[in-house]
Amino acid sequence: MSVVIITGCFQYFQKRKSGIIMDSFKDMLPTTALVIRDGEKQQVRAEDLVVGDIIEVRGGDRIPADIRITSACGFKDDNSSLTGESEPQLRSPICTNELPFETKNIAFFSTHAVEGTAKGIVIYTGDSTVSSVVYLITLL
Repeated sequence: MSVVIITGCFQYFQKRKSGIIMDSFKDMLPTTALVIRDGEKQQVRAEDLVVGDIIEVRGGDRIPADIRITSACGFKDDNSSLTGESEPQLRSPICTNELPFETKNIAFFSTHAVEGTAKGIVIYTGDSTVSSVVYLITLL
């Protein structure tokens, strides 16, 4: 009987912890994105982005999807929520490493654009983003 009670308590605390993590994760989500479709810029809901969309981000924006940078002007983003790096990272269109966390041409969903501007191609959205995978791992 005590095993059942202990197991029930453990499950309750795990669900509560995951609920708290989920609530904090929701606060980090961008709501809109500036996308270029058919040569025209338009604001769309972030959840309506699809792989292959070209988006524009500026300092102060949250990155609305995992993107491969195609052009940048002094663009830096803050990946501290994913990598723990304390300094904003300069991004460019040049692939500097095969590892996603090491290369300079990828910006990750829900990270913060600190300064500059960039255009990029959406490579992952929703549950497929690196941030979502990291989040799901924390629930295990």
